[in-house]
Amino acid sequence: MTEPGPRRDHRAGRAGKRYPPLSGGDAELVALHLGYMRLRGLAIGTMEHRRRALTRLAASLRVPLIEATAGQLADWRAALPLGAAATLSEITNARQFYEWLAMYARLRPDNPAAQLIRPKRGRRLPRPIAEADLMHALGTAEPHIRIWLVLAAWAGLRAKEIALLRRANVLDRDSQPALLIAADATKGATERLVPIGSFVHAELAAYGLPASGWMFRRLDGKPGPNTPARVSQACNAHLHSLGIAATLHQLRHRFGTQAYRAKKDLRAVQELMGHADPATTAVYTAYDLDSAIETVDSIPVPPGAQAIRLQIVGQAS
Repeated sequence: MTEPGPRRDHRAGRAGKRYPPLSGGDAELVALHLGYMRLRGLAIGTMEHRRRALTRLAASLRVPLIEATAGQLADWRAALPLGAAATLSEITNARQFYEWLAMYARLRPDNPAAQLIRPKRGRRLPRPIAEADLMHALGTAEPHIRIWLVLAAWAGLRAKEIALLRRANVLDRDSQPALLIAADATKGATERLVPIGSFVHAELAAYGLPASGWMFRRLDGKPGPNTPARVSQACNAHLHSLGIAATLHQLRHRFGTQAYRAKKDLRAVQELMGHADPATTAVYTAYDLDSAIETVDSIPVPPGAQAIRLQIVGQAS
């Protein structure tokens, strides 16, 4: 059997980098930590992300994880060849691991990662797909791709939420149709209810609702649901085949921006998007360009300047 090639670890920032597996005391300690995370009900993906982060940390230290000093962790942090977001992720995983080690497992008296310097992470704006590109992609998509695009752009579903959607959670027989996003299908293990409008309702009906089980059969014909990666890859391949550089996740961005523009209700958008932190949702307010344009156009200008502006606008149109 051919050995699989090295896996690209985006968090580590090193394509093809292999890290030795955890062993001995480190392996036992990390297993205990993951058990604690499991008891807290954290998502499997979150636990796997933590395991990989601690594997990288253990490979970088010259001592067992439990013996690391604040100075050694500071040297590790200083040597991280990553951008701000990835560095922050690595530091957060280390801090939470050592917090558990000190406060819950009580296997050491302190948290040596508590004072690690965290980089400032600038606020990034959402990047919604252009409306013309979305409509073009929708009109040329095969049925299974079309319905996935609809669920992302008009209901704000993530790839994982699309892949793991069950027929029982499509509440199409209620007076107000909605999608119940189950805890095991979403990020953060928190259920949410997403009302769907007549367009999404009609698209689901046109696609065809199964009697039970998973909403979407696997593309390879095997039992079980599609993986989130497969949903993303299939949708992205369709978009890119049309010369559209956007990704499926940018359709979710489109949903967030449009939902905020409609009512200017940040709390409602937070619930619809399934954001745990309202600061995450707040980026959609910054993208409300229509309001921004109205604001700057309302600022008084010198006499005669408004007439010149109207003339320029008339020529452009």
